[in-house]
Amino acid sequence: MRAVLLSVVFVAFSVVALAQERYLHIADISISGNEKTKPQTILREFRCKAGDSIPEENLENELRNFADNLHRLMLFNNIDVSYSQADSTDAITVNVNVVERWYYWVYPILEIADRNLTSYFHYKDYRKINYGVAFDWLNFRGRNEMLNFKLRLGYKEQYAISYQKPNIGRNRRSGIWVRTEYFRQKKEIASIVECKPVYAENENAYIRRMLVAGMGYVLRPSVNYDFSMSLSYQNIVSSDSLLAPEGKSVQNFIVPAFAFDYDNRDSKVCPTSGVHAKMDFNVFSELKSSTFAFASLGLEYNTSVYRSLIFYHGSLSHRQFFGTYDEIPVNKRIDLCSGNLIRGFEYYYILSRNFSSMQNTFSFKILNRRDFTLARWIPEKFRNPYIQIYVDLFADLAYCSNFAPDFEAENPLAQKPIYSAGAGLSIETYYDRVLKVYAAYNGNFNFVGVFVDYRTPIYKKF
Repeated sequence: MRAVLLSVVFVAFSVVALAQERYLHIADISISGNEKTKPQTILREFRCKAGDSIPEENLENELRNFADNLHRLMLFNNIDVSYSQADSTDAITVNVNVVERWYYWVYPILEIADRNLTSYFHYKDYRKINYGVAFDWLNFRGRNEMLNFKLRLGYKEQYAISYQKPNIGRNRRSGIWVRTEYFRQKKEIASIVECKPVYAENENAYIRRMLVAGMGYVLRPSVNYDFSMSLSYQNIVSSDSLLAPEGKSVQNFIVPAFAFDYDNRDSKVCPTSGVHAKMDFNVFSELKSSTFAFASLGLEYNTSVYRSLIFYHGSLSHRQFFGTYDEIPVNKRIDLCSGNLIRGFEYYYILSRNFSSMQNTFSFKILNRRDFTLARWIPEKFRNPYIQIYVDLFADLAYCSNFAPDFEAENPLAQKPIYSAGAGLSIETYYDRVLKVYAAYNGNFNFVGVFVDYRTPIYKKF
C-alpha cells in the first residue's frame, strides 16, 4: 500500500511539473543577409527546424548554440540570432541575420618557409622564402564548398588543386573532399641532431620530390561532431643519399586514415567557451614491402572557459606510433613529428615514439572588441573590421620517449620533463587573423626567446 501511495504521489508531481513547463512552437525561421549562402547551409547548423516545439527554458541556449555553429563555418563576418513572437502566444519566429564575407581570394604568396618568423631569423637562412599565387573560392555555389588552386615557387615549391563539398545527401549529413599536390625542393632537412635540423642541399638540382593524392568521406550525424575516412597515396623521390633511407631513392606509401572530431566552441580561432576533442588514426604501408608498416594515433582535447574577464585555454594532446620504430624513415619521422611542439621550442624538432603535452593559457582582455566603419568606397565585405587585444600568461609541459635506444643523439629530451613558461600579447581582428607576440623561457635549453606567430587560417578538411 505504501509503494502504491508513493507511486501516485510521484505521478502527481510529474504531471504538475509537465503542466508548468511551457513549450514554444517554432512557426518559422527567417534568414536575411545571405546573398550567396543557401538557406539549407545555414539551417543545417540548427538542431531544431520549423514546426518543432522546444521548452521555453532551453530556447536561449539553443539559439546561442546556433550562433556558435554558424561562427565555426567561418563564412560570415557578423551573425545575429534572435526570436520574435509569431501569430499566437506560444509561437515564435527565429530570426537569423548574417553579414557574409568575401569568398573569392586571388592573392600573391609571399611567406617564410619556416615554422614562424622567429625561427626564420634564428637560423638566418634568408633564402627560405616562398612566393607565388593562390586562388581560394570559399562558399562555392553557396553550399560551403571550397575550390582551391595554388602555384608556389621558391624554397618549397608546391602545385596543388583541391575541392571540398560538405552537406551532401538527402539529410545533408555527408561530405567529400579530393586533393592533389606536388612538392619539390633543393634543400631539405636530412636529419635531426640534438633536436636541431641538419640540411642536405643542391643549388643546381631538386633533391626531394613528393606527390600526394587523396580523397576522403565525412559523415556528420550531428551538428557538433563528425567521423571521417580517407585514403591517400604518397610518392617520395630523393636524389640525395642523405635523404634516401637505406639507399631507397623512391618511397611509395598508401595511407588509410580515420578521424573523429567534436567541436562546440564559439570560435575555431579564438574560442572563449566550449570544448574541442579529436582523434586520428593513420596507417602507413609501403608498397613493394611485406614487412614495413607503421601507424600513428593522435588524441587532442581543448577547452576554453570565461570567468570575469579572465579566459582560460587548456590543451591536452598525445601522439603515439606503432610498428617497428627504428625502421620508420627519417623523413617520415620529421614530417609526422613536426607537431611535437610547445611554446619556446620553436627552434627545435622533437622526434619521439610518443609525445604528450599539456598547455595552459590565462588571457586577460585589455581592449574590448572595437568595431570600425571604413569609407563607403571600400567594398562592404571589408568595411567593418574589428580588433581586440589580450595579455596571455602561459605554462606548457611535455614528455616523450625515443623511437629506439640508439636514437639518443637525435632526441636528448627523451624521458625528461619538457617545460616552458612565458607571457605575451594576442591581437585578433576579423577574417580570423591573429597576431601573437610572446616571450618564453625554455626550461630545457635554459634561454628566454621572443617569438612571433601570425596566423591567417582558412580551415580545410586536409
